[in-house]
Amino acid sequence: MALLRVEDLHKRYGHEEVLKGVSLTLAAGETKVVIGPSGTGKSTLLRCINRLTEPDRGRVWLGDLEVTARRADLNKIRAQIGFVFQDFNLFTHLTALDNVRLGLLKVRGMGRREATERAMAELERVGLKAKASAYPAQLSGGQQQRVSIARALAMDPKLMLFDEPTSALDPELIGEVLAVMIQLAKEGMTMIVVTHEMGFARSVADEIVFMEGGVIVEQGPPEVLFRSPKVPRTGEFLRKISELYGEAG
Repeated sequence: MALLRVEDLHKRYGHEEVLKGVSLTLAAGETKVVIGPSGTGKSTLLRCINRLTEPDRGRVWLGDLEVTARRADLNKIRAQIGFVFQDFNLFTHLTALDNVRLGLLKVRGMGRREATERAMAELERVGLKAKASAYPAQLSGGQQQRVSIARALAMDPKLMLFDEPTSALDPELIGEVLAVMIQLAKEGMTMIVVTHEMGFARSVADEIVFMEGGVIVEQGPPEVLFRSPKVPRTGEFLRKISELYGEAG
């Protein structure tokens, strides 16, 4: 059984229909990379999966738990779905350790010692154990994003959602974040990643999903979409984005 099932998701903002019936499945341990032009519904799709945004129509399941059920326990659901945003979303008045530890204390109900040990282990996992006592303002953008990843991982999620996690970073800092994500994929973390990083998509994705205009235009393994896409628009977009980000070929 698929770990994640998304069926016929629709979302409208005013007169604009952002999602027009999106469906996909994700197996445990699989990495899907979602690509497409800005404003095409990629981020809205992620936000609907854990109900940060309420879909107008459609259903989402995480395992046998229906995320979109009217009486679904959203706190329980979101504890199982890690979400890494573009802009880090760290608490600026808390240290890196406290940012990672907070959910363990407040949501998981762990004791302080156990929560501290777990938080430190996740900071070490992303290469930031030495920065545990630093505040966000004392960290680079790449380091802040890695703290965000550690915070999500500390909750032991079944699924990780990444919404353009490198888009707010200076070019020289992107690699350190992607390295963590590549390692997570190798470890078997189940992930959906919205990104323009085509090198990452090629090397890590089990499947690439190309969205445009609120629908999935084409999806398939990277070697298929990059070399012989079935839909001309897919190839056109991949060529343009590869040229823009210097990853042609």
